[in-house]
Amino acid sequence: MFLACPVICWFVYRRWFAIRDLRDIFSSKIPPCLKFKVFEQCVLPVMTYGSETLSLTMKRIRMLRVTHRAMERATLGVSLLDPIRNKEIRRRTGATDIAQRIAKLKWQWAGHIARKTDGN
Repeated sequence: MFLACPVICWFVYRRWFAIRDLRDIFSSKIPPCLKFKVFEQCVLPVMTYGSETLSLTMKRIRMLRVTHRAMERATLGVSLLDPIRNKEIRRRTGATDIAQRIAKLKWQWAGHIARKTDGN
């Protein structure tokens, strides 16, 4: 797995590392809405950092989506053995799809580059 796409694997590793640092928040009894604000503000930027310039294949996007869903499940305290569908978890968290977020970042980066002049 690590040899197939080392850049994405590094992003995935850093994301798990970021959530491990915040485990006290995610394992506490604070409301899930606050947990997901922390998730969106602290963990997701770690995963998407630098993704504007990466070429994403379907395999890499799938790896990012699987990791994102695993993070959502871990934040809710839901196991894979629990009979809860991904759609229900996504509804509870209110999170956007990681692929859509990266696509938005790519378009923002393209706009930035298009506005940039040669002298600056």
